[in-house]
Amino acid sequence: MHTVLIIDDEKPILDSLFSILTDEGFRILRATDGNEGLLVFESEKPDVVLLDVWMPGMDGLQILSRIKKKDNKAIVIVISGHGTISTAVEAVKRGAYDFLEKPLSIEKVLEVIYRGLGLDSVRSIGTENMSVGITKGSDIHKQKTIGKSIVVYGMGLHTGVKTGMILLPMPENTGIVFEHIPDGERIPAYIDYVFSVGYASSLKGKNCLVRTIEHLLATCHMYGITNLLIKVSEEVPILDGSSIEICKKIDEAGIVEQSDGIKPLRLNEPIILNGFSDGKYLAIEPCEGFEIDYTLEHPRPIGLQHYHFYGSKDNFIKDIAPARTFGFLKDFDRLEKMGLGSGGRISNVIILSEEGVINTKLRFEDEFVRHKVLDLLGDIYLLNRPIIGKIIAKQTGHVENIALVKALKSMEIANDQA
Repeated sequence: MHTVLIIDDEKPILDSLFSILTDEGFRILRATDGNEGLLVFESEKPDVVLLDVWMPGMDGLQILSRIKKKDNKAIVIVISGHGTISTAVEAVKRGAYDFLEKPLSIEKVLEVIYRGLGLDSVRSIGTENMSVGITKGSDIHKQKTIGKSIVVYGMGLHTGVKTGMILLPMPENTGIVFEHIPDGERIPAYIDYVFSVGYASSLKGKNCLVRTIEHLLATCHMYGITNLLIKVSEEVPILDGSSIEICKKIDEAGIVEQSDGIKPLRLNEPIILNGFSDGKYLAIEPCEGFEIDYTLEHPRPIGLQHYHFYGSKDNFIKDIAPARTFGFLKDFDRLEKMGLGSGGRISNVIILSEEGVINTKLRFEDEFVRHKVLDLLGDIYLLNRPIIGKIIAKQTGHVENIALVKALKSMEIANDQA
């Protein structure tokens, strides 16, 4: 029997968790303040600790630090009724296994406890319409997650707010899921939840919105990550305008290959999207691997740029991930009037005038087209499965990319029904 210690000064929370977790077969210990909780932890050595942040005297983050000092491997799940992404990030940085918001969803509490203990649970994370599944055969990729939790700090490009995110390993068949803090709503990184595109790709659930997801999803795509929980507020941090920092964080955490497989979507015939203006073109055709052939043509100072990406992780890290977001100074003025672009700074966006780059040195002569490839890699992963095919694109952005993902989803449904 596994033991759970609950440290919380709210009696209704203690009583409710005691009743539910006891019914689930756990042995429950309770403490109403930090000092008592530390004494119980040291004497009983529980398997899991549920720890409230806001308590009189010693707060939860202080207690967390002391518990981790006593036992660095302790599974501590921090809970809070006034949580923010900053609190969550700080808790995980100090060693918390996960962070949950009050009012508590018992399904989430049990899911996190089972996950922390490495036990199977029949409880689903609640990600309907996902393409991940148990499959067998030769044309199969292994499902993957990260080796440990990752904390990332940064600023939102469009909100201009200092923010952060937490990436958590998840079991097979979970999919990639965003969880909004403090609301707690979970939004699958799936095409059905795309809310707005244009300057960035965004997802929307019933109540919450998550912006600027494409750089993170591009990295997941090229690392083959299929199962991941991303705790974030309204916007994924822009970092330096590229995805190279996310690559470094994932390399530190490591990749775990899981038992179940996922079948790629293989193109048997071309899909050509028509009706675009301004010389835009987007198609995908059969290929034995995954490739992107992108042509970008703009007036000075960008000019004509072409890049052919052969979809390997190593090529992505070296040639695509460092390519940064770019935009013209006049566009940032327009974004500001729309209430967007507030986080665009010297260090995280290439800013252009009609004369040239005005704020930084380019990492590649053709950095602009490489960044377009980066965005496309992220958007196309909104199917949450690998694709075998060659994408041919000219002048396209998020709007066109999402149109292609929808066409691929329709093909996917037709193939499944055949």
